[in-house]
Amino acid sequence: MRIFVVNPPLASPAAAPCAPLRVRAMLAGLEPLEVWDANLDFWRERLLPGPGEEAAQVLRGEGFYDPDAYVQARRLLRERLEVFSAEISPGRYTWRGLEHPASLDLESSLAWARTQDTPLAEFAAAGLEARLPAEGPGLALITLESSGQWLGALVMGAWLKAQRPEWVVALVGDCLELAGAPQGRSECWDHALPLLDPVPLRSLAASLSGAEPGEGCMLRDLEPPRGDYLLPAPVMTLRPVLGMELEHHDWRDPGIALPQLMPAGRLAQGMAMQASKGAAAFLSLRQVMPAAYLADLAPALEGNQVPLGLAASLDDPPTPEVLSALHAGGVRLVQWQSGTLPPASPEERLGQAEKALALSNRAGLWNHLVLPTEASDPMAAGLLDFTGSNPQVVHSWSRPWLWPWSPRPRQAIGEPQAQAFRQVAPLPGRPLWRFMDDPAHLLLYVARHGSQRLMRWRVRDGGGVHLLGQNLEYVFARPGEIGPERLEEIAMLVLAAGKVRPKWLRHNLAHAYLVGYAHEEGVIVGTDTLKRPRDEYIERIKEQSGLDLTGYTERGYISVRPEYRGLNVGNRLIQGVIEHSEGRKMVIITGADNIPGQRILARNGQRLVKTYFSRRLQKDMQIWMPRDQDPDLGEEPWS
Repeated sequence: MRIFVVNPPLASPAAAPCAPLRVRAMLAGLEPLEVWDANLDFWRERLLPGPGEEAAQVLRGEGFYDPDAYVQARRLLRERLEVFSAEISPGRYTWRGLEHPASLDLESSLAWARTQDTPLAEFAAAGLEARLPAEGPGLALITLESSGQWLGALVMGAWLKAQRPEWVVALVGDCLELAGAPQGRSECWDHALPLLDPVPLRSLAASLSGAEPGEGCMLRDLEPPRGDYLLPAPVMTLRPVLGMELEHHDWRDPGIALPQLMPAGRLAQGMAMQASKGAAAFLSLRQVMPAAYLADLAPALEGNQVPLGLAASLDDPPTPEVLSALHAGGVRLVQWQSGTLPPASPEERLGQAEKALALSNRAGLWNHLVLPTEASDPMAAGLLDFTGSNPQVVHSWSRPWLWPWSPRPRQAIGEPQAQAFRQVAPLPGRPLWRFMDDPAHLLLYVARHGSQRLMRWRVRDGGGVHLLGQNLEYVFARPGEIGPERLEEIAMLVLAAGKVRPKWLRHNLAHAYLVGYAHEEGVIVGTDTLKRPRDEYIERIKEQSGLDLTGYTERGYISVRPEYRGLNVGNRLIQGVIEHSEGRKMVIITGADNIPGQRILARNGQRLVKTYFSRRLQKDMQIWMPRDQDPDLGEEPWS
């Protein structure tokens, strides 16, 4: 009996699909067994010829790593997809798959699949007829690992059921159960089988063939993908799952099925074997790895130099030591998800999530966040605001990619945006990663260029890529020389930092000794000010701290846009204000809880002279000044 495994259109043409490789490994030893990547052929034969092929050649070569060439190629492919989308209107082809209103419910999906005048139907008929014998039984396994393949899978199933009725047709994909697909027969399939659990598939194949498949190891003896995928080097996608096992939280419940992960050492050995055969990178993003598993994997990856992307949980994050060890072992991309092991409260979850992302960034990893599924999640608003406010920590994000006719809402959550920065002028263009709606592309870029450089690339609206911070200009001037419009931009940036009340802000800016700001591409990206303290303010500080600041200037209102943090903008502004202060005595007042700000002060030759309690703010405040100024006031310990 013949076994035919097909990867249907339409999914990303970048990394080779995991599902058909996994199915073939599950049925190792059963022959004849043929695998057809129909998705790659559909791209190559229908969507890429002509101008699209020129773009494809860029993505397959060294031009891939040139941001300008990459963006131009992706734009050209997007235009080509828009042209071909007229064939399936009101649906459309995208890089990630086929989107169509027919996929929103089962009845419409089945009706569309039986339509004979679509490009997918013509392509399926020609390809399947050329590859399958006219007579005799067989087992056709149509794999799904992307929701964009749903209609393509049904089109192929419909042809098989009509033209090869003696064949048994099975859809194989963990999407089916998640989407609520019926397990019985339909016009397009005989069986709907899970991808992660090998038992149902192996049992079906054994019952039809009369032979038992081999061990079904996922990685052993597999060859790295060969073909015209749109990548400069082969990337393997992995699902390190051996099967499913029941977990019981209570003796009265039937339990829930959880993936049984391959031992960490075995996974590392398998990747090393595939790397020796030519695999250039690995992606394992469809399976969240618990912290305990990552702790076992980190030492097993010691010495690995092949880039790796993994999925982890914000509710069960690894320790800083494990994160650093993973980076040393070749991990470059971590796809974070939330809601897997919720702690006691949304506030605790959010705090833990922010800490995990910051530690991962500090370890040198690129943080990609899969946004919460539903906007009603109490944690969602906080996570969205943190993502929008900290692009230097959450480097990229994506919305949940829901399966067809899923009972969950399809547009569940908005785009991350920092609430505080909504009134600030937007930066021109978009981040480069927004053009990389493919994790394989993102992984290779991080591996080649590093996360710090990739996060700073932006694509101009009119074309071209520029690097944030390359054309910064600094201005230090009196308020009257700056003008009211610029002063208002500065005020909005200071307010966005969230540490200053607006009551006296504009008055203090307009009457300051000196205002410093950094700008690029016409947008103010950082600011610092040398202010004239008001008399009542000086009196209040004297009453609470014991220090008389009469005759002093106050340096403050420092704020740097999130996208420019880490580029030394704050230090340059501080040094510039000090250099232009004309010898005036200077103090800086900051919250005792502002540890990052205190580190900047210490790096710039300032010392802590007094800590006092502010009754208005109900917290401890600190007074700093230049190290060589007023030595008789002494110095408080700070670390």
